[in-house]
Amino acid sequence: MIDDLTLENFLLRNRISQETWEEASIEWESLTAIGLDYQRYGPQLREYAAMLARIVQQYDGVHSVRWRIKDSEHMLEKIVRKRASNSDKYLEINVHNYYSIITDLIGIRALHLFKNEALAIDAAIREHQLLIDTEQPLVYTRKGDTVPEDVFPKDRFEHREHPAGYRSVHYIIQAQPQKRQVYAEVQVRTIFEEGWSEIDHRVRYPNFNSDKMVDIFLAIFNRLAGQADEMGSFVQGLAQASTSTQLELAAAHDEKRKSLEAMDALVAELEQKTEQHALSQSAVAKLKEELSRMRSAAETAELRTGMFSNDWFEKIKRNSEIASNLTGNDIASQAISIVGSSFNHLKAIENIESINKIFNNANIFSDPRSIESLAQIKKIQRKKKPDDEK
Repeated sequence: MIDDLTLENFLLRNRISQETWEEASIEWESLTAIGLDYQRYGPQLREYAAMLARIVQQYDGVHSVRWRIKDSEHMLEKIVRKRASNSDKYLEINVHNYYSIITDLIGIRALHLFKNEALAIDAAIREHQLLIDTEQPLVYTRKGDTVPEDVFPKDRFEHREHPAGYRSVHYIIQAQPQKRQVYAEVQVRTIFEEGWSEIDHRVRYPNFNSDKMVDIFLAIFNRLAGQADEMGSFVQGLAQASTSTQLELAAAHDEKRKSLEAMDALVAELEQKTEQHALSQSAVAKLKEELSRMRSAAETAELRTGMFSNDWFEKIKRNSEIASNLTGNDIASQAISIVGSSFNHLKAIENIESINKIFNNANIFSDPRSIESLAQIKKIQRKKKPDDEK
């Protein structure tokens, strides 16, 4: 607690040399006043940090979120070291403005599985959070890293090589849970980078370990974490390619199935049309046969009745003087009585033209020669043998 903290204990616990303390050039009372105010304000910051973490957790690409508010004693240590290094913005720090100068009182770590997910997280932060105007998001790289311009373009990101080999993207966003304007630092990194950085911090910082052998193995561990990131991205790409191939194969199989179904339907349609065509041909043949039969019957009927058709007898009525004397009689019966009831209509077909000629060229029944001609036809027919009348 800041209330019981003495300068000697503070310098000892945070490994601040007397020289560094003097270079910081700040009164102990002023420093502790900042610490005490921060302790009182801490619970409100904690609530806001938790809420902010829940919001970030919803962003696309975020696997998990860690958060914290800065420890009060660590905050005072930072002020001393920043002043000792002549950081301009810390030179005028006091109890009334420290929360707008220190930009990481609230810390959010958004962790993701694959490297390319940092882009989705970047888009979400820029859309939903208010970045400060004075600083661009900072991309920390390790020595030897190459960062493609299309991933983190320099007009939108500041690039800096981290001395300890951290890979991370840091954003400073504005936050104002109440009247005070404060800032929060959002760090975006992979789970592998988070694991390595936590181990490195625990091994290196408690005793500010400068053992060369430890440094070598931490550097090896750092490279392994980086390779794990690369392998994770490779496996992700491999899985996506495999999924894409499977989808293409499935689509090809589905297309093949649809083609076969369409061909089956076409064959069935052709078979149906072939069957319908056969039925149609049969119906047409039957219809032709029936028409032929009806035509033959009609021709036979016409031959049997044509000699004494209504038109023929009308001519007789118009052209014959004697026809006026036969009014009310059956002209057809009179004609049959002249020709003879045994007249064979079928056998006399060849004589139709001659009979018609007789009646057309003479006034029937008014010219005795016409009657004699008909009588002569009758005698000829009676002399025919019975076999000819069949």
